Formats: sequence, structure tokens, C-alpha cells
Amino acid sequence: MLNDEKLKERISLIIRYFWLDDLFKIGKELDLEYFKKYTSPWETNQYQAATEIAKNINDEKLFELTQKHIPRYGLSLGGFHGKYYTATPTGELRFESSYELIRKNTRKALGKWGDRAFGILQGLINRDGRATYFDLIDEIEKVLGYEFIPSSLLPRFSTLNLVFKTGSNKYPDWTMPSEIIPVVQEEVRAFKRPVRRPQRRETTDTRLLRIDREISAIVDKIVETRRHLDLLFERNFGTRLFKQDEMAVNDIHKPCSNEEEFNNRIMSLALLISEIETETILKHVKSSEPEVGSINYIEAFLNENAPNYDRSIIKDLRMIMTLRSKKYPVHRGDPAFIDALNYFGFTELPPDWQELWEAVLQRYHDSLRMLISTLISIS
Repeated sequence: MLNDEKLKERISLIIRYFWLDDLFKIGKELDLEYFKKYTSPWETNQYQAATEIAKNINDEKLFELTQKHIPRYGLSLGGFHGKYYTATPTGELRFESSYELIRKNTRKALGKWGDRAFGILQGLINRDGRATYFDLIDEIEKVLGYEFIPSSLLPRFSTLNLVFKTGSNKYPDWTMPSEIIPVVQEEVRAFKRPVRRPQRRETTDTRLLRIDREISAIVDKIVETRRHLDLLFERNFGTRLFKQDEMAVNDIHKPCSNEEEFNNRIMSLALLISEIETETILKHVKSSEPEVGSINYIEAFLNENAPNYDRSIIKDLRMIMTLRSKKYPVHRGDPAFIDALNYFGFTELPPDWQELWEAVLQRYHDSLRMLISTLISIS
């Protein structure tokens, strides 16, 4: 039986291989119900068309289709380098993983270019794998905490099959192939940033304005992603996943310059995690009754309905809650708080509370995005 992870990758591969008119021809050849109501490929949705095909073929049929409908201009983004499928730029398909190659190349980039490579890779991941040059510069600065212009370094990443120049010559983008993002993210998270980092001189007013802009941008993405996740969950299961809490959302928009402010912000974020539609979720957990707690309920739901989900979703949420519950004033103090700090990349005490808060918000947003991908795979 095709697992959710492999199905998602097969959909990405089919989109990479075939243009919309080819997808339409294939759907008609397979006599799939979705395509019967359309007379033109331009009436269809590319992702939905690829999903319908992916769900109704096996690997043998997939190989047959790639032989019959050969990509007219080759595969973009250096071919395809997934966990289950590998394809050359000319379209030669192999049923093998490229993850060790991508893992090796990511480590090579991080080893050779260090913090700068970290900034580029994490910056693109934060932008869902694609960004304009100037948007990428802004994201790199958010990741690193200092400005870095990547123009001389970016072209080198294409030889490692990590980042490619896309779009038009006049309006270029930089893109990380979607199928490699999970393994690149693993290596980037494991990277130990240098203790001494370049520092940029800025006035107090400028720094406060920058911090306010960065926090607002992350929280805006969180609000939007929660909204999309709620709509998707309601479509699939009849009600929204999260309860609304405007006061908590308003609070996490605020900057965080010291420990007291961090305590307030992390408690508000914990409220957003803990306030879920419990009864609805438990209706879809029939194997066993989970322990009390929103994260336990979400974990039980995923274990039963999407067993191949990315476990870092739950780990991220638990570590965020640990930052709230294992330190003063909620708790007298616990070594688990140190473990949670390390998990988010902080080894010194006290941490820079502002940097920690930004890292926590970003990781929370990552978990929401992964939840959306999981729900899409089981819809």
C-alpha cells in the first residue's frame, strides 16, 4: 500500500515531469473520473490533476508513463532527488533514494561556507523553498542576525543540487526543490553555528524597528497558516482544529527583549497550542484514549489517521511547551529547560531572549506547515 509520504513525493515528481496538457492526456488515457468533466487541460488544476494520477497508478505504470511522455525540455531543478524517486535532468527515472547524496551535499555546503550556507538554506526553507533575490536577502538577515549578500555564493549551490536559479532573466527567483527540503532541514537544524558571529552596528531605535518588523512578519505567517489549516481541517473533518484567541495572537506580536517578556510571550503561544477542538479530534481517534493534553490528542490523531507523518511536528510543539512549563515562574526550574534551549540552538545561559523568541516562533510556524502537508496527503 502506498504510504502518505511516498504519495506526496510521487505527486511532486509527476508535476516536475509533466505539463498540464500532458497531465490531461494521461488522465484521459487512464479514464479517471476527475478528467471526464473537463474538455480542456486549462480547465483543470495542476496539483489536483497530478494527485488523481498519482493515486491511481503504481511504480510500474509511472515508469511506463515517463517513457511514453518524455519531458520535452528536460526536468528543471537538476532532475529529481527524493526519498523514493530519483530522476536525471533528461528524464531517466530510477526507483531509489537520493537522500544520502543530498545529505552529503548539504554537509559539504555547511562545512565549506559555514554560517553563510546556513543562512541561505534556512532562509529558502523559511520561504517554502522559493524567493526572489531581495526577499532572500531579507530572510537571510532574519536567520543570521546580520546582513549577508549571497550573490557570489548562490550559483555554487546548483552544482550540489540544492538551490537553482529559476524564473525569467528579468525577474529571477532562487528555488530549493520541494522534495529535498525535509532532508536539508534535518542537516541545517543539526548545524552548530559559530559562537562568534559578525555583528552589525545599529542604533537602538533602528534595532527596535527591525525587531518589530521581523516578529510581525513571522506572526503574520503564523496567523495565515493557522487559518489555512483550520479551513483544511474543517473541510475534511467538519470543524476547525483551533479555537480562536485574539488576545494571545496580539501578545505574540510584541517584541521580547528580556526574560520577563519571554515568559509572557511563551505563555501566550502555549495557549494557542493548547486551545483546540478536543471533542472533534477525539472522534477520529478510535484505537485508544490518549492522555490528557492538546499535543497528546494531536499526536494520537496523527498516529491513527496519518501514521507516516513527520514526528518533528509533535517534538517541536512539546519543546515549545517545555520552555513554558519547565522554568520560573511556572516551575521552579528543571534541566529539561536546558534541553529545550539546546533543541532550539541555544547553548548559553541566559540566552538572547529576543533571538530565542524568534526561533521559537519560526519553529511553531514550521510545525503548522508540516501539519498542512500531512492533512493534504490524507484528504
